[in-house]
Amino acid sequence: MSQRKAKEYRRAMDQYKGVVEDVDDLKRRIGAMEARHRREDQLAAYKRRKARREYEEIWANLQAEREEREERRRRNERRRRELARRRITVACAAVLLLAIVWAIATACTAQENEPEKEATAVDPVVFVTPTIGEDPMEAEKIEEALLAQGYLSDDVPLSYDLQDIMRTACEEYGCPYPLALAVAEVESHFDMDAVGSAGEVGIMQLNPGPENTYWINLEAETNQDPTTPAGNIVCGVYLLGAHLVNYGDTEKAVMAYNMGNAGAERAWENGVTSTEHSEKVMEAMARWEAVVG
Repeated sequence: MSQRKAKEYRRAMDQYKGVVEDVDDLKRRIGAMEARHRREDQLAAYKRRKARREYEEIWANLQAEREEREERRRRNERRRRELARRRITVACAAVLLLAIVWAIATACTAQENEPEKEATAVDPVVFVTPTIGEDPMEAEKIEEALLAQGYLSDDVPLSYDLQDIMRTACEEYGCPYPLALAVAEVESHFDMDAVGSAGEVGIMQLNPGPENTYWINLEAETNQDPTTPAGNIVCGVYLLGAHLVNYGDTEKAVMAYNMGNAGAERAWENGVTSTEHSEKVMEAMARWEAVVG
């Protein structure tokens, strides 16, 4: 073989070796790429499964919280109705007792005025007390009795159910009923759909606070949703009762309700003991005391 051919042969072999090495390197790179893609796919699948599990856990927790909240609402409603039944039972017993006393007094007076008449047999008077729950008009009769007692009032611009809820909350949290009515009047004019400039909602104008923290705290304390009409009333009354306990003064409690604890305390430090808002509430409270006692 001539030197020229030998040189060409060596050059061809070198090129072949280079091509083989390039092919092997390409295969290694492709293999590494495929392995990386498999790992990425596996990791993505794992993340999807994990996210799915977390979503299912969160959803289950939310469902459990909703069920618990609904159960608390049902318990509170049963308690409220039972309280109303007890009140009407007491009222009926009082009316029955008065009727018996009146009947006895009338009979005695008649005997004194007609001493010459011969005694005649009188059929005994039997009073039948209906069992609560059997009368189809029970709800209407309860409402009529509570209206007669002054527990409910047509002068209050709230439904009878919401009046009952507010009164019950006032008894539970130590807040005077006229004060709760006055705050509802001044804050929202009894408008359930009222929304304030800072996001306050409902008849009692409850501030949500940063990331709804105020609402969350109120719900934790009362087991009531402050964004519902009934829950808004209960949470507002709870807040008023807490301020009354903390400050021991009605007008200070009203200022703290309206300005927050820190804002009210700064005002007191500066010698401010009342505001236009607190004066309006105190005036409204005096009016409501005359209406509902």
